[in-house]
Amino acid sequence: MTLARQADGSWQQVDDTGNFVTRALGRLRPSGSGPQDTGGATVQIDVCPVCMGAWFDHGELDVLSGDLDDVEQVLAPDQAPAQRPCPRGHGRLVEQMLPGIIRTPVDRCQRCGGIWLDGHERRKLARATTSEGQGTKTERWLKRGAIWAAQVLTHLPVEVDNPARGTPWVVYSVLTTLFAVFLLQIYGPVDTYQWAMVPGRLRAEGDWWTLGTNIALHASWVHILGNAYFLYVFGDNVEHLFGHLRFLAFYLLAGLVGATAQALLTTKTAMPVMGASGCIAGVLGAYLWAFPRQRLFQVILWIQVKVPMWIYLFVWVAFHLVMGFFGTGAGAEGVAWFAHLGGFVVGLGITPLVLAWRRREVARRVRVPARLPPDALVAMPPTTSA
Repeated sequence: MTLARQADGSWQQVDDTGNFVTRALGRLRPSGSGPQDTGGATVQIDVCPVCMGAWFDHGELDVLSGDLDDVEQVLAPDQAPAQRPCPRGHGRLVEQMLPGIIRTPVDRCQRCGGIWLDGHERRKLARATTSEGQGTKTERWLKRGAIWAAQVLTHLPVEVDNPARGTPWVVYSVLTTLFAVFLLQIYGPVDTYQWAMVPGRLRAEGDWWTLGTNIALHASWVHILGNAYFLYVFGDNVEHLFGHLRFLAFYLLAGLVGATAQALLTTKTAMPVMGASGCIAGVLGAYLWAFPRQRLFQVILWIQVKVPMWIYLFVWVAFHLVMGFFGTGAGAEGVAWFAHLGGFVVGLGITPLVLAWRRREVARRVRVPARLPPDALVAMPPTTSA
């Protein structure tokens, strides 16, 4: 990816002909302004098409990070071994913190001085060190206040900062289908009870097809709106990681496994089961595996706090286990707890396999030199001990 400095000092991607490119409907397109004279102020960085993380060779991040002139000067001295190897063939990277800038550690090569930033770390660094990313204080407070007010009313979590790349066509298609089917349930010919999964009826009559049809049905507007919200918030990131067709297959598999788990484990065999909750629980499991450090806004006793994704879903799983096995009353019995847990397990189990598959696909298309050329070693910073 090649970035060029614009007239206002900000950086924007350019194509091979020198045109600035902008995002339209989730795709990068020429801005239409023709080739730009950037005065040679361009930087080429290496970006992973799967996770959108980026590798910055020594000095590149200093050029791009706005008010932060020398990244190495603000790195905390404490180091810890990282799991990721240096793309230039220098062994494992080390983790170091950027205190006061981003909360998660960055990965740095002690030999060549290169730095790896995950996708969310790139955005946080840009926001913290550039005026374009920070915006005005009034804008930040208005946005935060609007989010808080919506959360007080709905009690729903909100992503802190993890926008997806590209257009999540499968998410949009599924949402359209779910609302269309729900309207047919209300006003059209769809017999909800016939197409719902009833565990006792399934065991007695063998209508196994309802394991699939029930995931397109919903019981109320609150039911479908809640599911649609979670799919919209978390599904776009997972679809980007999986790819469109794999995400669709994964979504359906999570729903089927969730419905099967509900049919096998529930004691409420006469209760009709319907809803895409098992599918969406699978999406949550995939999101947790892919973005364990991501934080969510959650309102607790009128106070908006940032909760790590893994803590939020740990509480979510524990609550579902308790309610699934010990919950009583109409509220507990009307929720397919085991369908949620079944879908969630699918998300945790499938995601590492899919991501490994995606990385192999990228590796076949991208070749990285095993080591830097000899003349590049001259500009390397001195090696520091761990």
